Amino acid sequence: MMVAYHVFFDLNYFGIASIALQELPLVLFQRIVGSLFLLLVGVSLTLSEARNKEGYIHHVKRALLLGGIALAITIATWIYPHDAFVKFGIVHMIALSTLIAPFFFRFGKANLLLGIAIIAAGLAVGSIHTDLPYLFWLGITSPDYTALDHYAMLPWFGVVLIGICAGHVVFPNGKSALHMPKSQLLSKLAFLGKHSLAIYLIHQPVLVVLALVLKALMAA
Repeated sequence: MMVAYHVFFDLNYFGIASIALQELPLVLFQRIVGSLFLLLVGVSLTLSEARNKEGYIHHVKRALLLGGIALAITIATWIYPHDAFVKFGIVHMIALSTLIAPFFFRFGKANLLLGIAIIAAGLAVGSIHTDLPYLFWLGITSPDYTALDHYAMLPWFGVVLIGICAGHVVFPNGKSALHMPKSQLLSKLAFLGKHSLAIYLIHQPVLVVLALVLKALMAA
């Protein structure tokens, strides 16, 4: 779903096809994709903690890796296309969530209510604008703020917390409560899930190159 959305985005961004990204169907699709992505982040954090033998440092290491990737995304989008470069995108948000989430593990299923409260708070502050340039990560932006990818802690950390709740329900003590039948199709889909970060990092550069090639061929 994420790759599909970025295909639509790139076709529109490079002027190959006119796609109404701001209209309800694709806005809704993009929100569903982002929500599922972050819901699974919460589930994955629950699984990671169940297998954790290093304590909090385990999550710090992961957050530093993600933070480095997030910084690389910021630098890359500042170089090109520069306009509306990514200041606090979904990887930035996941990196910070990885540092904060361990303090919420103890609340277990109560994270559902906490998550809903944070989402509600995010919807409330989303209409607030400020001239201060450093609150965009929280969800309070200036009127002229633009970014190709923006996932503020409010409300999106609430989705991660709901994912942590789901993780406690579906994977109590790190063991699956679901009894899924074995199949080759599920194994292939599981491969994508196990390598989601690599797919996230690789797919967009590949799509951009393909889009540029297609645009050049159309202009020839």
